[in-house]
Amino acid sequence: MTIAGRPYDLSTAEHDYPERSEPPSRSILICTHPRSGSTLLGEALYFARDLGCPLEYFHAGFRPRFEARWGVDDLDGFARAVWRHRTGPNGVLSSKLMWRDIQELAEEREPGAFDDLESPPETASPETYRRVAQIIDEILPSPLYVHLYRRDRLRQAVSGMVATQTGQWRSIPGAEMERLAEPEYDADTITRLVGYSDFCHGHWRNLIAASGAPALSIAYEDLANDFQGSVSALFASLGSDAAPPPVRMRRQADGVSEAFVMRYLRERCAPSAG
Repeated sequence: MTIAGRPYDLSTAEHDYPERSEPPSRSILICTHPRSGSTLLGEALYFARDLGCPLEYFHAGFRPRFEARWGVDDLDGFARAVWRHRTGPNGVLSSKLMWRDIQELAEEREPGAFDDLESPPETASPETYRRVAQIIDEILPSPLYVHLYRRDRLRQAVSGMVATQTGQWRSIPGAEMERLAEPEYDADTITRLVGYSDFCHGHWRNLIAASGAPALSIAYEDLANDFQGSVSALFASLGSDAAPPPVRMRRQADGVSEAFVMRYLRERCAPSAG
C-alpha cells in the first residue's frame, strides 16, 4: 500500500502472520468511508495483537501489490492468500472495506447481477443485499461487521477533498506521504462528497441489516474525543481484553481545512437575506 510516499509498514511482508492452511474462524470487517478514522481504528485492532491486521486488501488500488507479492491473479486465489498470510494465529482475519470495494467484489463474482447497487440505497432490493452478504461470507468467513462512520459529514467531505488534492491520506512517522499540491477550495466537490458519503453509508446499513451477521457501530468523533474509552469498549465487544495501544497517527486537520468548512457554511448553508 503505497500512495506517493513510503509503503505503509503494516502492508509489508514483515507484518504477515505465520502461514495458515485453514480458513479464518472469524472475520472482523471495518465497514466505512474515507476520512472516517479507519486507519486509526485499524491500527488499534492490529496492536491489540489478537484482532488481526485490518487493511484495504480488496481495494482496487492496493490489491494488485498484494497479488504480486503472493503470486495470485484471481479473486478466489487472492482470498485464499489473504487467509493464508493475514489470518492471525488465533484464527482472526480483519479487513477494512469501503462501499466501492463491495460493489467491485460483487461485480467480479457475478458480472451484471448487481446493477441496483449503483442506485440510491432506498431502491435496492433486500435480496440483492442478502446475496452480497453471501459473497462476503464466502470471501471473509464468519464476518462481524463494524460500521465506522463520521457524524460530521461536512468536515469528512472537506478532509476527503484536501487529501485527494494533496495526496496526503495519513500522517504516521516512518510512513510519510509526499505532498503533491496545495489544497484549493471547491464547493461543488464538497457537496458531491457529502452526497456520496450518504449514498455509501445507506448501502452499508442496508447490507448489515440484511446480512443477519453480528454487527457493531462506532463513530469517528468518539474515537477522536475519547480514544481510550471508545477503543476499550469496542475491544470488550470483540472479546479482547487488550489495552488500547498508543496512537501513532498525527492529526491532519488544520486551519486550511477549517477555513474551507467555514466558507462552505457561509456560502452554501447560510440563509439568504430578504
